[in-house]
Amino acid sequence: MGTTTSRVGLYKPLDDGSELVNVATDLNGNTTLLDAAVGYQACTSSTRPSSPYSGKPIMESDTSYRTYFSNGTAPASASWVEIPNSSATYNSTLTFGATKQIRFGASGSVANIATLTSATTDDILSTRITGDTASRYLLEADGAMWWGPGGATAADTTLTRTGVGRLTIGGTNPALTIGTGTLRPIPSSATTVANTTSQSVIAGYTIPASDAVAGAVYRIKAWGTLAVTGTPTMTFVCKLGGTVGTTMVTFPAVTVRSGATDGMWEAEFYLACATTGASGTWSPMAKYTHNWLTSATTYTLVGPITAAPITRDTTISNDLVLCATWSAASASNTITCRGMTAGRVA
Repeated sequence: MGTTTSRVGLYKPLDDGSELVNVATDLNGNTTLLDAAVGYQACTSSTRPSSPYSGKPIMESDTSYRTYFSNGTAPASASWVEIPNSSATYNSTLTFGATKQIRFGASGSVANIATLTSATTDDILSTRITGDTASRYLLEADGAMWWGPGGATAADTTLTRTGVGRLTIGGTNPALTIGTGTLRPIPSSATTVANTTSQSVIAGYTIPASDAVAGAVYRIKAWGTLAVTGTPTMTFVCKLGGTVGTTMVTFPAVTVRSGATDGMWEAEFYLACATTGASGTWSPMAKYTHNWLTSATTYTLVGPITAAPITRDTTISNDLVLCATWSAASASNTITCRGMTAGRVA
């Protein structure tokens, strides 16, 4: 009794002359096994086999040896499935030529990674870490980007194009952080100072510990409304370190026209860091515009006012604040911040 080959299983009769040639075993059986085991068939893209069996592999000599297998469906011309020249689950570095692409859909883009989708909100890139059921980052077909905390919580912060030359941040109480400074377009709620004669914060921003460098500039820009009974005075004060901190600029008190209910104002407070450290030095500049004097349509500019530098530790956080102070406490004397921007601008 003969043996069989280890790879294909071809029958090998004994070579001592004790066996006669058996056509069925020695010839036909071996031929069938060889036919079934044949490898990739070389062809061109226009001379693919017309009657391939399911699983038939081919390589095309005119397309840089692209490889395909037939899935056995009819017509044969539509049965070819392209496969990479490596294992189906790719477990190696895949290197593309400098001008080659990874393309999804029939995109006409020449970008290295190109996608064609059917909707602007289709997700084309997503990142998660082990255990997440919601993406931490999503990139949509129109360029909109979404960020979230991961886990099971959906993305809550967006950056989208909302017009020519315009990007908009979306989400709850949206803010743009650059480095450790924050640009916040709108406060989470209107801030009103009323029925008090104490210095009260109407707009503020926290300078993070050790954020300042020599030459750094911080700014608060705020605007809002004012209404009074009688003729009280209103005074703006700019401070570093909150209401109990160091006074930087004190504006002259303004006597509001009698019973004004249509007051408007806009204020800017800039603070530059000159030196850093425990004895860091800061230089202020502030100004504001209002219509509190003669009429609602007459605006007065107060400032700009500068002052001598003050000393304040830059290695700790410091609250940069714009305070409002009434001369008379009345629930009818109200000054309200309707919007603000705040943060490091240089």
